[in-house]
Amino acid sequence: MEKTEVIAYVQQQIVSTPERLRALTHNRLGHPYPKRHIFVKLEDYLRKFLAKQEQSPRSVIITGMRGVGKTTVLAQVCANLLQKNIIPQQRVLFISLEEVVNVLDSSLVGVLEALQEIIGEKLDRTGAPVFLFFDEVQKDNRWGAELRSLYEKNKNIFIFCTGSSAVELQTNPDIAGRRFLFEKLPPLSFGEYQMIQHEVYPIKDIKSKIVKSLYFANSGEDAFKQLSQLQPNVLLYWTKAHRDDVEHYMKVGTLPFALSFPKEDTVYDAISSMLDAVATKDLVQFGKFEYDTLLAVKRLLFILAENDTTSIYQLERVLGLNRLTIQNVLEALEKTELLIRVPAHGSNMTVAKQPAKYLFMSPAIRMSFFRITGNSQTFQTRKGKLLEDLVGTHLYREFVSRGVGTVRYDAMQGGADFILQIDNKRQIAIEVGLGAKDKKQLIQTMKKTQCEYGINISANSLAWDSEHNILNLPMDYFLMM
Repeated sequence: MEKTEVIAYVQQQIVSTPERLRALTHNRLGHPYPKRHIFVKLEDYLRKFLAKQEQSPRSVIITGMRGVGKTTVLAQVCANLLQKNIIPQQRVLFISLEEVVNVLDSSLVGVLEALQEIIGEKLDRTGAPVFLFFDEVQKDNRWGAELRSLYEKNKNIFIFCTGSSAVELQTNPDIAGRRFLFEKLPPLSFGEYQMIQHEVYPIKDIKSKIVKSLYFANSGEDAFKQLSQLQPNVLLYWTKAHRDDVEHYMKVGTLPFALSFPKEDTVYDAISSMLDAVATKDLVQFGKFEYDTLLAVKRLLFILAENDTTSIYQLERVLGLNRLTIQNVLEALEKTELLIRVPAHGSNMTVAKQPAKYLFMSPAIRMSFFRITGNSQTFQTRKGKLLEDLVGTHLYREFVSRGVGTVRYDAMQGGADFILQIDNKRQIAIEVGLGAKDKKQLIQTMKKTQCEYGINISANSLAWDSEHNILNLPMDYFLMM
């Protein structure tokens, strides 16, 4: 592609940015999509950068499994920046590198050089802020090296990146160890789902108050008292939220793209295509998987969907792959942010002997496999596993991804679903279920591990069992976190 053609393309991209952003941030009726929780954090980074706060990040990479809405969030942040009218439009570039590479037959370098021609100065020397928003950044093989170089040369450049391959974004050697900030975008919470579907907005600070009361109280009884004080706000929220949506949310509603499909079966077909892309595109970037291994990825996920825990030895026998290959595939699927690995609780020896439990970052993926076996109709009997995925994702989002806690499970027969350890200090046993859940599993786990208290997440009302030191947390509270 000739240089003049690339310049003309970038010029057109800048001129048409408001219209392109509107298409990404508004629905067919012209209504803006609600802004997710991560938007506030990303906006704060921009605010600090514009205020010239020295320690503020200047490069943010948004990661997350395919289909969680990374492009929409990127577009919302860019649109909000332009609406402030404090930065000339030609100094804000929002562009898809997939289009640049595959359609324009150019590169990130070509785009940056064209932008320099347009603003009339070198990017590595400019004294005024320039904002670069790159979607599908991994489409250019040299993206990491180019952006690292630009980042290191000029503090007036702010870079936002996202892409469909969480693997490439997180494992790029040119980015590793640099001051690039990774922000994980998880699947939709129920509150976000309600915002998008019905414009039902959460009560201010209620999520953080529930999290603080539930996990950081002085005792289980204190947690119960604090949560009881929040009950009026919980009741108020559920006078607006659509309770009938909970089932649909658990089946498909954690994935933003699913909300535009009228039928659940269509969503599951889209999920199947997404999983094919993970196997044929994302995992290929590791460069160490043979073709037959990639073909076995969906079979592996199917087995995990049907079982609580599956040993590597069993997977080796069923899949016909060696143990090391299976372990590498599982690690890669974690990096795609498709799976959450929950190891067994105990010593290093115990962890090595016991199989890990693998949960899905979105229960919609597990549900798509239930459909294959004809079990999607037996939703009531499978609801517990979907809820366990939701709880696992919640704990991963609030503690593991932030580096402030670890999550394990009790491998003993009849043990609790989760043991949460916060800041290497307190431990809380957590059991997931619906209806009148038996407390035996929590009691057993709490006896052998030094837990502050136990939490039983169920459909029942908020209650405190002083005899067994167990807090009963209803779904109404959990879904607001």
